[in-house]
Amino acid sequence: MKVIPLAFESMGVRSMATFVETDQKILIDPGTSIAPKRFGYPPWKTEFEALHETRARIEEYAEKANIVTISHYHHDHYTPFELGKFLDSSPESAQKLYQGKRLFIKHPTSQINKSQQKRAAEFLKNLEGLNCKISYCDGKSFEVGDTSIKFSNPLPHGSQGSKLGYVVAVTIIWNGKSIMHASDVQGPIYGEAKDAILEEQPDMLILSGPPIYLAGFAVERKDIEKARSNLIEIAEQIPEVIVDHHLLRNLRYRNFIKSVEKESGGEIMVASQLIGKEPNLLEARRKEFYRA
Repeated sequence: MKVIPLAFESMGVRSMATFVETDQKILIDPGTSIAPKRFGYPPWKTEFEALHETRARIEEYAEKANIVTISHYHHDHYTPFELGKFLDSSPESAQKLYQGKRLFIKHPTSQINKSQQKRAAEFLKNLEGLNCKISYCDGKSFEVGDTSIKFSNPLPHGSQGSKLGYVVAVTIIWNGKSIMHASDVQGPIYGEAKDAILEEQPDMLILSGPPIYLAGFAVERKDIEKARSNLIEIAEQIPEVIVDHHLLRNLRYRNFIKSVEKESGGEIMVASQLIGKEPNLLEARRKEFYRA
């Protein structure tokens, strides 16, 4: 099974876009974006360069893919059809991604907050006429060729009761191996998200770490500690763990990872290291770029 990270915070943008090749070619969460404001500053020029590069990479792999999965309707996890300066998206680029694909997508009206429900409705309207085969995937399993694709029940976007809505994790099983991609579980903070991961026991897990950059104001510190405790338990049982996304919006992410490794005895990577590249954090360094 080939696993290729396409866009992540360790690659300079907000994203968890991943390409998985079995006897199928699967594109997971094909979105990329950058934060309009961080530390009071707009994006630095290198962030726009990373946005263009990752958008081109996602489009390149979309041409190869026959399956696209979408965990939820935040713009860093799918490509909308509307123009977006901080998304580098357009109707033409979105059409290229989805035309003729088999789409497994989060249910547009069940266990979803209002903003994502609106986005989902617009997204589905724009897919009309693109010859897509669409399946709502929440809690379901599918067999495509020799590949099994299994989706979790909706999990909170972070802690239980999160106003940010719900996400679905996907597990891909082929040739006796499995990979699980758990977008925006943020740690995971929620205990049942941890349980869902451990129940699958994937050979490789890719998940979003906790948003330590929001600790103490938008996210309670006790939730960050819950995420750390849950991740320790995960790293004790799953052989290959890749943690990225929210966690890497803070330069102190290494301290968090080291503390988990020390207590779990496991080894944790970030997504860029899967392709032999050192992490290239841009949003977390935005203040540094401006002050320099």
